[in-house]
Amino acid sequence: MFRCFASRAFLALISFLPLPVGAADEVIRGFVSVEPFEIRLEALVRVEPFRESWRMAGDSIGPAEKQAVLDNLLTLFESGVEVKVPGTPIIYSSRTVRFVTFDAEKGYVPDERQNIPLTEALVGLTLSSTATGISELEVEWLWFAPGQERLVVEIASRGKPSARVLTPAMKKATWKLNEEIALPALQVIPGLQRVERRPVRYLIFAGIAMLIYAGVVVIQRKTKSPAWVGWLIVSGVAVSFLALKVRTYEVVLPENAAVEDIVYSLLRNTYHAFDFRDESAIYDTLESSVSGPLLEKVYLEMRESLELESTGGPRVRVYEIALRQCEDLKDGSLSEGEFKTRAEWVTIGEVTHWGHTHERTNKYEAAMTVSAVDNTWKISALDLLNEERIQKMSRRVAAPES
Repeated sequence: MFRCFASRAFLALISFLPLPVGAADEVIRGFVSVEPFEIRLEALVRVEPFRESWRMAGDSIGPAEKQAVLDNLLTLFESGVEVKVPGTPIIYSSRTVRFVTFDAEKGYVPDERQNIPLTEALVGLTLSSTATGISELEVEWLWFAPGQERLVVEIASRGKPSARVLTPAMKKATWKLNEEIALPALQVIPGLQRVERRPVRYLIFAGIAMLIYAGVVVIQRKTKSPAWVGWLIVSGVAVSFLALKVRTYEVVLPENAAVEDIVYSLLRNTYHAFDFRDESAIYDTLESSVSGPLLEKVYLEMRESLELESTGGPRVRVYEIALRQCEDLKDGSLSEGEFKTRAEWVTIGEVTHWGHTHERTNKYEAAMTVSAVDNTWKISALDLLNEERIQKMSRRVAAPES
């Protein structure tokens, strides 16, 4: 955790170290993260100052006591903190609470120790809502730890966060977005090009020949023409009609720059789906770029890979994709209207969690099959060949407002 001294002008120091035991004013620290499709209310809480009020015996928290501590803190958090947004009710659809510990490279991570020393016990809480388009809010913080005289709440929405210093006498803080956040939008996928084919067009000559022959017979024999002449005329008309009307349409496979445009658009839309927080919206958006059995696989694997923690946590928002290479792969097993490419791309994303901004850069190499489906291009097969991940964690200084 970190130590800070707030004044009217600035926050003088924020470090990455856990809070010292005696820092009563930082027993609880709050955070509000505003995203285009989500708002998260978070808190970091040291457990040791609650020892007396909860009548906790012993110097450590064992497996039997852990759940009771987590339940108590979650109840206090939900009942003691309220976020109000004009015209938008905040309903939390996701709640996580766990013991955490600080890691200099990863930030706060789950504390997996069976017995946690009371002086080191730190709990992270997160309440998430799928409220969208938030540009201003008010936080009313009624929950203070025993003896806590001040509490810092950081509010962030892209860029540098700002801090509010609250006290038991001044429990409310307001925040307003300085500039409008551009909502992610779907990329337009280059359309399919089709060419018209007339596979039986040469039958027109057979049909005409039938009609000419039938005509010659009728001219020569007149009323004595045999009955089969009539059938020959009908057949000639039918064959000529089919030769003119039967048409098929063949998809024109893209090349070079067109392939890159299609692959980039499909990748961007696939990642854009996970900007949403409502699971049905994610799935529906993903379906516009991925087809068949691959859809569910991509949905599950990408959701897991974008979560900050393996046990569930804030989801990294990918804001930049760089397509580095698209190499044509010849594959005789491909069906009509499909092409295969070996693609290499890099994604850059970030998420702010408990006051720390996590920046994640991933590099991928994959063999990708793209198919014409319902008059558009979709990814129908994906074989991941290589993945490299670089994750950085930084702490952005939050200056308090007067």
